[in-house]
Amino acid sequence: MSYSSLPAFKLFQLTSLSCALALAGCGGGDGTDIIAPPFDNSGPIQALNVSSVSISDNSGSTTRILTSSGATASVKVTNSRGQPVSGALVTFGTDAPISSVKFGNTNGTVLTNADGIATMTLKAVSVLDSGSYLLSAKANSEGVEVISSDYFFSLQSANLIFDEVRLAQSTLPFGGSTDITGLVKSSGNMESQTGITVSFAATCGSVSNAVTNILGFRATYNAGVCEGNQTIVASIEESGATIRLPVTIGKSTDLGALSIRCISGNTPNFPNSSASSAGNDQCANTVVIGALGSTLPSVRNIEFIVSAEGTPFANERVKVELLNAPNDFGIGSRGNQQTLTLTTDSAGRITVPLYAGNTTATDITVRATLISRVDVTAEVTNIEVISSVPTQAGFTVVPTKNVLAATATNTSTMAVSRLNDSTTLNVIARDTSPNTPNSFVNGSTIRFVAEGGTLSANSCVVSNGRCSVTLNTTGVLPNDRRVTVLAYTTGTNTQQINGNGIFLDENENGTFDSNEFKLPSTTGIIFTQFVVGFADTTPIFNPTLNNIVADANGTKLKTFTMNGSGNLGIKKISMPSNTTVRIQAIDKTGGSGSLNCTAQIASEGIFSNILTVPMLVNLSTPDNNNILGNNQNDADKTYTIRSQNCSVGDEIRLTVTTPAPNSKTTTEIIAVL
Repeated sequence: MSYSSLPAFKLFQLTSLSCALALAGCGGGDGTDIIAPPFDNSGPIQALNVSSVSISDNSGSTTRILTSSGATASVKVTNSRGQPVSGALVTFGTDAPISSVKFGNTNGTVLTNADGIATMTLKAVSVLDSGSYLLSAKANSEGVEVISSDYFFSLQSANLIFDEVRLAQSTLPFGGSTDITGLVKSSGNMESQTGITVSFAATCGSVSNAVTNILGFRATYNAGVCEGNQTIVASIEESGATIRLPVTIGKSTDLGALSIRCISGNTPNFPNSSASSAGNDQCANTVVIGALGSTLPSVRNIEFIVSAEGTPFANERVKVELLNAPNDFGIGSRGNQQTLTLTTDSAGRITVPLYAGNTTATDITVRATLISRVDVTAEVTNIEVISSVPTQAGFTVVPTKNVLAATATNTSTMAVSRLNDSTTLNVIARDTSPNTPNSFVNGSTIRFVAEGGTLSANSCVVSNGRCSVTLNTTGVLPNDRRVTVLAYTTGTNTQQINGNGIFLDENENGTFDSNEFKLPSTTGIIFTQFVVGFADTTPIFNPTLNNIVADANGTKLKTFTMNGSGNLGIKKISMPSNTTVRIQAIDKTGGSGSLNCTAQIASEGIFSNILTVPMLVNLSTPDNNNILGNNQNDADKTYTIRSQNCSVGDEIRLTVTTPAPNSKTTTEIIAVL
């Protein structure tokens, strides 16, 4: 395949690349970046320079081979004095087809950091294309634009292999299931790969395909009605690698004695309890359902589990019938009182929805019977329909900090590494019923869904009004570095976002989009959502801090923003919470008379020699309807340097240090001109 004859700047008009590439790897480290002062007292940028593009693989080595494992392209932008230019807009472009190569964000653009470095991830997405192409970068700052020289690279299929693939259980009971886990690695450097599809086939039974993340892949094999020796084959389409996994499944005639037990309710207000063994067992806890129009949800689930000698038994048919209930009470669907026939899943479970009508009642009974063993039954006899119940009307979730250190840029190798940081999401819940307006809630379950990162648990149970989970930076890293978190539970009122139900507003537009997580119902559900930022440890200043005007007998102010991500858009994130910002004036001229050059820095009107990024930065706090919207206030990301009595030749040193364990120090030297 020949190279394009078009000039590089045309490529930016012809190429539109999309789809996000998650940054891989983890780690961190300390470092210090020093930006030298200018050599003269000239004014704004008169010329702009951009280095040649370079591509480095996941190990940081320069390469001209691009595979599906991905690589990082980088350039450095400097001004006419050879100083790094931060906040310059850099656009990467290639003549490769959109079906063959994808950049790490939608339009291939990024801002340079304080060291003048712009990086962009890219990867091969077509296993059929082995051609050679060129890559260029266009930099723009203060109306000055310059284009780099072309960098030629070739596409190549990655040699991907399986590693540590295993079945959780290689011997299953009839109707059983088991997890399949493993890693996909590049045979060249044996590094784990993300975003790789692993497909499965089985001689009998079923397995769904899986996609690798930083922890590998996980899939579930369901034996169904299979018996005897079977084989599961896992395949990597991109390399053709396969691995065979044998599994032995018991016979249906070897089931032994079956039993059925019930689980009472599926809501946080009513804890689960179980009855054991066969016979007319019943659940201990009352299942309370709200009548239509009440403050309590009018639909609850009860569950029955079928087991053989303690092992869950799948694909068993169960007859479910309703006994002693009002005429408007239903099972399976609203108002239905006909017998249901349900089949147990891989966990031996059937779920029976209960639908309340307008009539209140007690002692409603639901019976489950095994069709294969009619002598084995279980009953739930203490089901109630009531008109209302006192419960919590609201809760809050307060993170210990809301901007985490997620990545770090190494200015020597221009490689971006993944960091591991975390925050605790603290829940506070009170009972606001009329009789106990100030008491803490106990026993309710707060459930969490996060756009990115990894939650330590998907829920927590409130005790004395408190519970918590942890969110860390492993897992998915969104392109905009802004992770929306949704927390919800049962409550006395119904909430929605702009009438669109309750959903995880990933793009923070206040409108439900088809790819966003959404709760199936809003009845009796209360919720809150908020944003956690994932920042780089290298700051981005806008505008750049090259110099400040001298005033030997007065005061000068220079205002700028400092952010922790180059992908800013409308909404910004700060540097990681608890980052320190220090200012120091270096008087090289002795001032005017007895006056010396001094400097302070301010944020939100407070001047000092040292400031700290707040633990809770303003990241679009939800309004009363929990809409994120565009209500972000960036005052806590805006800073002002105040210099006094400074003459030409003096310097002001700005030092930014991110907190341990992801500590990094960046120093910006500002010349007084």
